[in-house]
Amino acid sequence: MIIRGLLILHYLAFCFRFLTIPWRYFQLNARYFNNQKKIFSKQDLDAITPEEWRLNQYIDRSDLLPTRYPVFAKPEWGQNSTGVSCIRNYAELKALRESPGYQVQNYLIQEAATGNIEFEVFVVKDPQKTGQFSVMSITQVINSSTDKFPVNGIYNTETQYQDITDQLTVTEQQALWKELNRMGDFTIARYSLKADSLNTLLQRQFKLVEVNLYVPMPLSLLSHNLTRLQKYQLLYNTTYSLAQLAQQLNGKKVTQGIFFNKLIAAKRGRNTRILNQDETNKTSNLQVDQ
Repeated sequence: MIIRGLLILHYLAFCFRFLTIPWRYFQLNARYFNNQKKIFSKQDLDAITPEEWRLNQYIDRSDLLPTRYPVFAKPEWGQNSTGVSCIRNYAELKALRESPGYQVQNYLIQEAATGNIEFEVFVVKDPQKTGQFSVMSITQVINSSTDKFPVNGIYNTETQYQDITDQLTVTEQQALWKELNRMGDFTIARYSLKADSLNTLLQRQFKLVEVNLYVPMPLSLLSHNLTRLQKYQLLYNTTYSLAQLAQQLNGKKVTQGIFFNKLIAAKRGRNTRILNQDETNKTSNLQVDQ
């Protein structure tokens, strides 16, 4: 919460400096907002994902079953892994379908990526230079559990983040930015990628788990291997660039209601039930007993 507060305060200060309207921030990726569903739809984003990155994904229906397990079930819109669960068999899928949260929004079923390592790549487009980024931070996700398919997130106490940005040269960072830009011209984004190693990631051999276009935070700010000064520099550069990008939208047409529609979606998401490991194990055991 402290980090998010600092991000907001710095962003507001830069907006005041650049004489821009702060809530223009919510319009930065407006072209990808689904005005009918009133969300940034994961299904829409999957449709523009390059084929070689894509994981098999579909909106769940009672007449559909995965071709193999495990799979991940996730709300069509959500943040910070809210509502996401790993489904290892039909009993767990049945329990999800009968849960209260399943009834309030569409759920996606996504095949489990087999890459050994999860990487979070945060990028902000350069306000001044076309085709360049002003901020890029890359974190390696480390999970201390023995689960082969954990649900990582900032609220998972077994999830940690290690900043590895400096392990890439400037040329490698630019090449990664160019590759990720194939998906869309996002102003700000955080990509969740699975690959077997950093080397295979740089060789473009990865799968996209998802991309967050709505208020994504650079997870390097939560890493254990950056100093406070390094984190502050990242925070400063991010909010400075975002305020400049928001300023560029001052005279442009606003896509109506993104912020308020997202508040409604967030409230709906809070009603989403997360199946934890104990619940899924009980369901699996019940199925075996039967």
